[in-house]
Amino acid sequence: MTSTIATPAGESALLPDPTPDILEDARQVPLRLQYAWGSGALGIAILMNSIGALILFYMVSVLQINPALAGTLIFVSKLLGVVTDPFVGTWSDRLQTRGSRRRPFLLWGAFACAGSYAMIFTTPMFASEALRAAYVFLALIVYTCGYALYNVPYMSMPAEMTDSYHERSAIHGVRMMFVAVATLVVGTISPLLLEALGRTSPFSYAVIGVCGGAIILGATMTAYLGTKSARFTISQVERPRILSEVGHVFANRHFIRLLGVKATQLIGVASSQAAGMFFLLNVLQRDLTILAPAAVVGTLVQLAGAPLLVKLSRRIGKSQTYIVGGSVYLLAVLSWFFASPAEPAVFYILRMALVSFGACANVIMAMSMLTDIITLDSRKTGVRREGVYTAFYSFTEKFTFAVGPLIVGIALSLAGFDKSLPPEAMHTPDIRQALLLGVCYLPGLLSVAAITLLAGYKLKPEDLA
Repeated sequence: MTSTIATPAGESALLPDPTPDILEDARQVPLRLQYAWGSGALGIAILMNSIGALILFYMVSVLQINPALAGTLIFVSKLLGVVTDPFVGTWSDRLQTRGSRRRPFLLWGAFACAGSYAMIFTTPMFASEALRAAYVFLALIVYTCGYALYNVPYMSMPAEMTDSYHERSAIHGVRMMFVAVATLVVGTISPLLLEALGRTSPFSYAVIGVCGGAIILGATMTAYLGTKSARFTISQVERPRILSEVGHVFANRHFIRLLGVKATQLIGVASSQAAGMFFLLNVLQRDLTILAPAAVVGTLVQLAGAPLLVKLSRRIGKSQTYIVGGSVYLLAVLSWFFASPAEPAVFYILRMALVSFGACANVIMAMSMLTDIITLDSRKTGVRREGVYTAFYSFTEKFTFAVGPLIVGIALSLAGFDKSLPPEAMHTPDIRQALLLGVCYLPGLLSVAAITLLAGYKLKPEDLA
């Protein structure tokens, strides 16, 4: 079998499928190019992590929107991804162009992502709750579309850039380093600004929105400009119909299992992020400045952990390495049950370090496994479906980060949370249990489910050879 690729200059070539040696050892992507591509993750991670961590708190405590309504608006806005993600993925698969099919989407997606971030956090303080809710909902719709426009083609690129089984992990290891830097930016600058300017002040979030939007634009444009020389594949002129391709993707047992792992784990991660600031202020009775040292330690853990996890995956396999990370994360989230205002601050920092290690394994191994699945499928069928596979993977991420805030918002409403009071002012057993549901019970239960699913993942290097 042969596969069609293209050189940076745009000429196509027919090359034999990779040998096992290429699968295992050869570097096909220069480090410069790996870092150029990985820089896009800095912008995307700031976008996704900031919104995941701040949006429910911002809507409830700043915009004064009922928690259940806020969670519902976040959930509904993300459901648009059912349409946007497969549409963008299929479009990028089918695009006929002299250069890369993916990079044009990066250009326009960069502006949409940066603009939506600024739009969300500069929501006007209308007198009517309905108008505030309507505006931020519109901004969330723009965010959902912009994220799909950039992230789906962006995450499709590594499957085209290399044929090496282990180099895919290395590329996503580089990406994880940029995600770690984004964690540092979000975890240090944002809480310090909020404490300095007012944690419930609209001006504080406007500063975050404008400055963050500028960083997002710079990072995502760096990836667009820096990947001009990346190897890419050419769209086949004759392709199966779209519905046929969707059916084919969902008949792939490896892909369905990986989606199950991501969905179960990320719902827990999303609920933990949504409840995190409330838990810190209400249950632990600490101010936001503790997030800065926790972010520094978490970043160092991710920077050190990324290359170690890549090496570990060479020894024990990608799914087993993923299980190691998931087990560490499980221990961290279960420990929140014992958290109290009397415990030393270092306990919080240690927990966040363990969470960071688990997140590092999640990001690197899951994306590397996805590119393996895409490569195996293209060799079996002769059709490149990077965009379609990545679209449904991306939608799974978006959907789970919609479910988390919805669950926490409803739980807080049922517990009697009063949006007009400072978050730290309400100490009731019901609110504590609602927040433990978000940071402990749900993440713990779903982590066990994800580890169980991972134990049945069977795709090996020899399958790709």
